[in-house]
Amino acid sequence: MSGQLPPEEAARAGLFSSLKNVLATLLSIGRTRAELLAVEIEEEKYRLIAMWGKAIGAAFLIALGVIMAVFSLALAFWEQRVVVFGLFAALFFVGAAVLVFSLRQQAKSPSRLFRTSLSELDADIAQLRGANRE
Repeated sequence: MSGQLPPEEAARAGLFSSLKNVLATLLSIGRTRAELLAVEIEEEKYRLIAMWGKAIGAAFLIALGVIMAVFSLALAFWEQRVVVFGLFAALFFVGAAVLVFSLRQQAKSPSRLFRTSLSELDADIAQLRGANRE
């Protein structure tokens, strides 16, 4: 009996081996999900940086163009320059109010960040619960 274990100890060793395999699988799943989460954060960061750069550039050029257009109109209608400046000031305030309202609506809506990771975790949980029932 030099290399053989009693049946109880063999069953116990098989059980511990099975538990180790389950634990290793769960850790592997967790690591994969963490890597997916890190990739999503990185992609979102680059997307936001690109959007901010474009938005700032566009805002600067639009503001410059609008200022030039207002001054051109004021020069073209010099006698009514007060009316021209007043009209454009009102137009700018209305535009700003629309943008603030839109920004508030967007801030209230939920973010889509981590949706893929959460859906993958839900699928993993469902799969593990299904495996436990069998």
